[in-house]
Formats: sequence, structure tokens, C-alpha cells
Amino acid sequence: MALPKQKIRVMAATPIEVAGRRLLPSVLVRTIQGETGPESTFQIVQLRPISVVEEGPDGTRWIEIPNATTHALSMMAAAGAGVAVVSLLILGLVALMRGKAD
Repeated sequence: MALPKQKIRVMAATPIEVAGRRLLPSVLVRTIQGETGPESTFQIVQLRPISVVEEGPDGTRWIEIPNATTHALSMMAAAGAGVAVVSLLILGLVALMRGKAD
């Protein structure tokens, strides 16, 4: 069984006309494709909006779309790891204190 192949690319979506402005969204496309056996394959496609280009009468501007979900999950994972490390340190200190008390 071979490792899955991964492709990452940025694609421009269909332009949208709104109130005299043209919006051009960009999407990050991540494709993972692999084989699980001689006759079976799998494919996972993840899409995430990354930006919008706004073209209007007063010029063009680029608006980034932040990935708030990934940021929040990363912060929660870091907090969980921090709690685990502090807990281990407390357990180690308690074990040392009990060893000295006996």
C-alpha cells in the first residue's frame, strides 16, 4: 500500500456582481487521494475560502478571510497540552514530597 498523494492549489471562483462591484473569491483546494487495496481507492477534497478581491469604482482591494476555526482549535490543543504538563509536574512534586516524608 502506497502513501496517499496530496495536491494543494488555489483556485479563483466565479466572479459575483453586486451593487456595481465585482467580487472574485479565491478558494484553497486540498485533495488527498490514495489506495486502500487492489480495487479500492479513496479521495478527500477540502475547500477553504481564503480571500476575496473587490473591484469597484474606487479601486481594487484584497480582503483576506482568516481561518478562525483552525486558530481556535490550535489554541485549545495548546491549552490542553499545557494543563497536562502542569498536572504531571504537580504529580511529580507530590511523589517527591511523599518520598521525603517517609
